[in-house]
Amino acid sequence: MPMLSPENYIRQRARNLPIFECWVNTGWSEGGLAHVFVARNHSNGNITLGIYLVDLKCLGVKDAAWRFNIPESEYRELLQYSKDTMELEPIQYSLAHNIVFAGVEFADEYGFKPHRDFSSIVQFILEEDSDEIELIDIECGNEGKPLFIQGPYDDHAKTARILAQLEKTAGPGNYFFINGIDPDDEEDDFDEFDEDEDENENENEHEKFTDLDIKVENKHVKKLLQKTSPGFQFKIQLEGIEDPPVWRRIVVPSHYSFLDFSFIINNVFDWWEEHLFLFSPKGWNSYPIIQMDDEDSFDGGEVLDADDTHLSDIFKNENQKFTYIYDFGDDWTHEIVLEKILPELVNMPDCLDGEGQCPPEDCGGEPGYANLKSVLSDPSDPEYAELKEWVDLEEDEEWDPHKFDLDEVREILKYLFSTI
Repeated sequence: MPMLSPENYIRQRARNLPIFECWVNTGWSEGGLAHVFVARNHSNGNITLGIYLVDLKCLGVKDAAWRFNIPESEYRELLQYSKDTMELEPIQYSLAHNIVFAGVEFADEYGFKPHRDFSSIVQFILEEDSDEIELIDIECGNEGKPLFIQGPYDDHAKTARILAQLEKTAGPGNYFFINGIDPDDEEDDFDEFDEDEDENENENEHEKFTDLDIKVENKHVKKLLQKTSPGFQFKIQLEGIEDPPVWRRIVVPSHYSFLDFSFIINNVFDWWEEHLFLFSPKGWNSYPIIQMDDEDSFDGGEVLDADDTHLSDIFKNENQKFTYIYDFGDDWTHEIVLEKILPELVNMPDCLDGEGQCPPEDCGGEPGYANLKSVLSDPSDPEYAELKEWVDLEEDEEWDPHKFDLDEVREILKYLFSTI
């Protein structure tokens, strides 16, 4: 009998292992952020562990991790490491289960999917969410509305995308936002979304964030919008992807930096911005333009700083070609063609046209995406159910490689690069 991989063992058999113990951080209910640990016991005494970071206020399962068949001593060391950073308390499995799935259900109401590792693997360390599990009421949101609390790793781009999603699903005035806390200036913890300075100071302070007349503060975007320059019209196409091809036609002000350009490309293609990137004249074998924080990833040779290099420094002539590579594992290579140098001056980007749905992140590059499309077009394929779940498709939903919503992409750009 062939041995199962750890991933497939968890998917198929983890629920048959008895619960060993469960933990959660103290104060999770008041703070709305739960670190949940669920450990199951193998017959050999080893442990399979699921770890869940659950934002009960808005985003649901933000992160998930697993450890398979590890010695109990290793499990205890991992748990102690966590206890050194936060106070944990033991809980019954039913409470752990309800915390996780309450977060998943609440976030789903507003279009936020759980972390991909949760959907593909780590959810199977939990019991199936059924009526057999004792139902425990878990408070989510703030007064029934989503409350997004910007964390230390939520940069402007991620924050703006989350707020754009809330604007779309919850509606204006139907959610709250709290800016990331600056420990050196506690009085500036909150970004008010209400311009009425005469508001009653005794009113619930969360009510200040229901008005979205003022978006996320970002000095860099403000600076970009204060200047106009000739627009560069680019056609950007993913290489090696056909039936259909995946491409976007965009206009970008020529004074924008290559770091801004990468941010725009990621948003119009729907990449997650979680991997390294480079621009270069001819791909890998030509001098790169990179984010200098990633300089250690390149062995010698000249590199240009994407934040200090502007589009107008490189692009001089119509029909000039360039290359953008995103994710140095999957190596998504984009051909960039400067189609037109527009005479009119612009200060923000726009998307004019496009075709094809962007491949899922981490699917294995061109060959992996070709296999994924093949499997998802054949419900009889043995991998169909697993891959469908991996790409977060609903039961009655199919993968549509032709899917592209121009209006939605334009709204995202408008939101990210609007006057703030």
